[in-house]
Amino acid sequence: ASLLVCTSGTAGAHYLPAVIEARQAGLPLVVLTADRPVSLAACGAPQTIDQVKLFGDHDQAFFDLGAPCASPDALAALQRTAAQAVLASRWPRPGAVHLNARVAKPLEPRPAVTEAEVALETQLRHLAAAPAARAEPPTAVPNGQAVAAVARALRGARRGLVVCGPAPKRFRLLAGALTRLARATGFPVLAEATSQLAGVDPALPGAEAALGDPAFRLVQAPEVVLSLGAPPASRALVRSLEEHPQARRFVVTEHAWTDPESRAEVLLFGDPGATLEALLEALPEEPEDADGEAWSEGWRRAAQLGLGAADHVLEEAGDALSEGGVARTLIDSLPDGARLMLGNSLPVRLVETWAGAGAWQSRRLTVLSQRGANGIDGLVAGAAGTTAAAAAEDLGGATALLLGDVSLLHDLGGLAAARDLDLPLVVVVLNNDGGRIFEQLPLLAEPRHRRNLAPGAEDHWLTPHGLGFGPAAALFGHRYARPADLVELHETLAEALETPGCTLVEAVVPPHGAAEARRRLGDHLQESLDALLASDDPTAEEG
Repeated sequence: ASLLVCTSGTAGAHYLPAVIEARQAGLPLVVLTADRPVSLAACGAPQTIDQVKLFGDHDQAFFDLGAPCASPDALAALQRTAAQAVLASRWPRPGAVHLNARVAKPLEPRPAVTEAEVALETQLRHLAAAPAARAEPPTAVPNGQAVAAVARALRGARRGLVVCGPAPKRFRLLAGALTRLARATGFPVLAEATSQLAGVDPALPGAEAALGDPAFRLVQAPEVVLSLGAPPASRALVRSLEEHPQARRFVVTEHAWTDPESRAEVLLFGDPGATLEALLEALPEEPEDADGEAWSEGWRRAAQLGLGAADHVLEEAGDALSEGGVARTLIDSLPDGARLMLGNSLPVRLVETWAGAGAWQSRRLTVLSQRGANGIDGLVAGAAGTTAAAAAEDLGGATALLLGDVSLLHDLGGLAAARDLDLPLVVVVLNNDGGRIFEQLPLLAEPRHRRNLAPGAEDHWLTPHGLGFGPAAALFGHRYARPADLVELHETLAEALETPGCTLVEAVVPPHGAAEARRRLGDHLQESLDALLASDDPTAEEG
């Protein structure tokens, strides 16, 4: 578990987003807030607010340590409470735990003088030296009957999908089991970049683009869907799942109830690795129904068409900066073993469409995200913390963060946390002058809705700002670059990824470029997908 320590008053309230993210993402976090004595409550004392249950129900547990007490029993209970807090942050579900410590003047310690003070100091030393209670969470294993039921459903299906959403770094250890499961079922694997499993052999990069076509989604409707990790970020994939509620849904999850569509038939709770191994034991080594091969081949061919369409659109754009071109260039520039962190909203989706065929295979890239609550809080600080942790663990390598301009404006203070880093951190900001992902939502994407908007109403959705980020980099002493095209971007990244410390790279792209590129991708893909679907239609040859 990580420990967060802060002073009293509104200081603790500033960490509410972190507490929420910890709970949503299943990350152990102990928050220790200083507080003022009860005698100073509700009387105008500075830095004094009601901190009892400050985080509401967003923490896993709350411990009010009460007024300081020097009795041996109270001090022993304090140590026990600390152990309980650590356990509660890890089990039964990882998340944040709040410890509230009431002290008069916590930042003004003084030497022990009186006999009682010396005795207390000695007692505290003995207590700190003694081993604290160690409470280890149990290892959760999947329910055997539930595993058998899911295995029967997988074995009897000929049109199935394995969907892998955002997941922590340790999910990379599931690659072997996932490969064997795909072979045993014959199911295509749709693994998002943030799943840590996009590089496994059966994964299909490019399928996300094909899922944007309604006809393809209809023809390739699954009978069974097995989900791992958090719900996917891809809107096209989510839409596909929503359009086929008849598909039997099974979820492999460690702690959280990850079924936002409320369609899951069985949720297998427990260690995901143990769950996949248990499923493999209950399945034959090869698919029992060979007819499913045509289904899988349709997905493979569609994914290839999606990759080809993305390549075509980027080739048309040439060296001009675009969201897709910047994402592709950044990923291609990363050395093996690098860490790539993706901002929410547009960046996490860009890589699914534009990364390219060889983005993840044999690259050993760790793809990080803060998809707990899908917010834009603390993205720069998170990347800085990742880089500092890698240095502390002697992991080496570089970290890159791809985020939007609104996200960077929201976390300019995170650039302060990025100072004095021993490893390279490259922050690539896509400056399209606002929250352009909203242009791809129906309110602004469909003319019938746009006509009903009052003049200037779009600004409340897109929040254009007209700002550049060079002064922000200078304020915090970071290197800064604003490349003019993709060639210059590649040269800039090559140098920055080898240079310790933070480099801020501002990629200024056309304001409406992301939506227009997505439309061009859809238009280019439409004809080839229509031909693919026609060739797979039994009635096509008869006609």
